[in-house]
Amino acid sequence: MCEFMETPNRSIILFYRRTIDLFCQGRIVVENLKRAPMIENKRTNDPKGVRRRIIDAAYDAFVTQGYLATGMLELRAKASVSGGAMAYHFPAKRDLGLAVIRSRVAEAVRKTWIDPLHGCADAPSAIDRIFGNIIGELARKGSVRGCPLNNMSMEVAQHDDEMRDALGGVFAIWHEALSAKFQSDIDSNRVVGIDPGSLATLVVAAYSGAMAIAKASQDVRPLVDCRAELAALMTSKYFPRAPAS
Repeated sequence: MCEFMETPNRSIILFYRRTIDLFCQGRIVVENLKRAPMIENKRTNDPKGVRRRIIDAAYDAFVTQGYLATGMLELRAKASVSGGAMAYHFPAKRDLGLAVIRSRVAEAVRKTWIDPLHGCADAPSAIDRIFGNIIGELARKGSVRGCPLNNMSMEVAQHDDEMRDALGGVFAIWHEALSAKFQSDIDSNRVVGIDPGSLATLVVAAYSGAMAIAKASQDVRPLVDCRAELAALMTSKYFPRAPAS
């Protein structure tokens, strides 16, 4: 008896061949992946940039509208950061306040007052130039935001010991720079009979007060008056008139 074997349908044969080919290709891909070196995912975010953005937004807000009047949610929006990023860099508002004082406020005092002191021959010319620069800048802007150091000192110094110390440290650096300039003038025989520390205190206090009045009135006139009176005082100290015979 002859056995009859039915020839498989051609489409079925092609289907099974294609399935086997795909299976083999899949195994090759898997093996290649196993042998491929692992590539570490690189961080695409910028923690330093985020922190800098938060501090910049906070500095601008604290100077223009005040530390106490500024909320963390508002700063998140201004800096365009998430709540998680804000909490990671600054868990509390005072942490952000300290960062602003130690970086932006200190930098503002350095650029406005301390650096120009080194570029002038003597203290009187330096102080006059600094006042002139500040008055000119405020006149161009058409508004007075006040001294960042003075603004924050009046708001928070009474309520937080660490922030008060940080603010006091910036005042101390400013005062020391002025005092050193006066002392250098004494050493160079440009002036005699002055107390460098006392004069430095007078300049800081006069400027801070004049700036506070200018902010309240939105007028640079108090700074103009302060500049003129300080110049007259320095002239009397550095170039005293000979006593009349």
